[in-house]
Amino acid sequence: QVAKGSKEQQPTAQSPFACSWVKSTMSGRAPCANGFQTVPELETLTCKDENVSAFSLPSEVIMFEPSPSLVVAPFDNGDCERKIHCNIKLQAAEQEKLMALQREANAQSLKFFPSVTAMATRFLSHSRMDVKKALKSMQATQEWRQNYFKDGPIEDVSLLEDLGHGIVYFSGRDVELRPTLVVRGTRIPAQWYKEKRVDRLIRLLVFCMEYMTRYMLVPGRVENLSVIVDLKGLGLSQVSVSALSDVYKVMSHHYSGRVFRFYVANMPTCLSMIAGMAKSLLTDRQRQKLVVLRDVQELRKHFALHQLEEDLGGSRPALTQFYPFPLQAGPFEAGWAGGPDATAVPGVHLALTAGAAIGRLWDPDKTEEDNLCIEFNPDAEPILERCGLSVRAIRSSPAASSSAALSPKEGQDAKDGALPRKISFDRFCILKSAPCASKETGACLTPEVSTEGGSSVGAEANELLGKDGWDAFDAVTEIEVSDASVPGGFACLACWRAPSNSTTRPTTCLSL
Repeated sequence: QVAKGSKEQQPTAQSPFACSWVKSTMSGRAPCANGFQTVPELETLTCKDENVSAFSLPSEVIMFEPSPSLVVAPFDNGDCERKIHCNIKLQAAEQEKLMALQREANAQSLKFFPSVTAMATRFLSHSRMDVKKALKSMQATQEWRQNYFKDGPIEDVSLLEDLGHGIVYFSGRDVELRPTLVVRGTRIPAQWYKEKRVDRLIRLLVFCMEYMTRYMLVPGRVENLSVIVDLKGLGLSQVSVSALSDVYKVMSHHYSGRVFRFYVANMPTCLSMIAGMAKSLLTDRQRQKLVVLRDVQELRKHFALHQLEEDLGGSRPALTQFYPFPLQAGPFEAGWAGGPDATAVPGVHLALTAGAAIGRLWDPDKTEEDNLCIEFNPDAEPILERCGLSVRAIRSSPAASSSAALSPKEGQDAKDGALPRKISFDRFCILKSAPCASKETGACLTPEVSTEGGSSVGAEANELLGKDGWDAFDAVTEIEVSDASVPGGFACLACWRAPSNSTTRPTTCLSL
């Protein structure tokens, strides 16, 4: 259990993940969430099942462990900003400010939607840790969401025509698995300009943000997006600073801290002055995220080629259908030219509950397991098994009838490229199978495993696994391993060697 007043730690990825088999927490009244009084969540989005892209949530996202620089992003000017807020431990100063915000909100008997309470540290970050300003921002977002969705959720069928223009759409993910939203201004219909229908553009963007938070993110793993704005062919008459300001108010104030990087492609010379005016709307942190591309080929440093269209530096032919969002499977390594993985498992988004998509803020009064827990639907196990993952309850617990969790006790602070000397678990789950290593290296652990990875752990793990192949550890408390250097900075019993061209953990690798 995490004790109050414990020594401040630098934010790191929590490894591995915990999970819980529960019913969605979004149903019924939730009197308290994240230390705030709440009102029942409004339904904000409805999508037909067939309109939710099969690869909205690749399995890589569930397994992803963000590096410290992805948790708290440093800027060139010396500033930094927290990007991962939920299901992860906060720094002591952040926890103190969060508690102050909770006290102030409760003292005023303020109530929020659970989704707004989960954004509390985002509001604190946006306000530079000013509790009063953060509380005002929370209230403003609560009021905005109440008003915007008062007549019901945004239905995808009501937006099919507008989505079909290809003005805004998700096209893929970047190297760090962030969803990528493409914005193409030249596709805005002339009639919208004539009728000043900026509200239709805002509704498209709100739909995309709600879709992303529900189907494309995993709190504690991936919580941000990258945006590519293509200005090719855009003229002065098609740019309205007032319209940009309206869009900015909604996206910046009510979806605060979601954009990790903002790429601008094909900037026309005639828009340079307008760009300067638009940039003046941004905060200093937002300006740090802005990247004006000299050549779209620069995007290859951040994307697999099949995740980008050809006119944005990728290998994918220009899209003509934009919804359901044309998302493809990984790999997601930068510069990858081999196309999508034909064996990738679709429909992984069905495994997570709506509550899991919202996430939770770190509570020092709860156990580490409870804080890290990711909620899965009761019927999620077959989906995860198809991804090569089997989660089992090894030891009885208060939630033994409905939960299975992987909870590390030591070794979480292992440095990149090396294994900790000893790893202990009081509860442990293991991959049922391991089809994760590439065909080139082919070094998945089997009963006949070699020790090509440069360590003797293979034989030790083999002995523990037993002669019947894959199974859960039901009697293991400690695993002694020798020092090892592993490409990509990860280590795993199920995938002892990474693909030679990979800098990220393979799809089904369960890290120690």
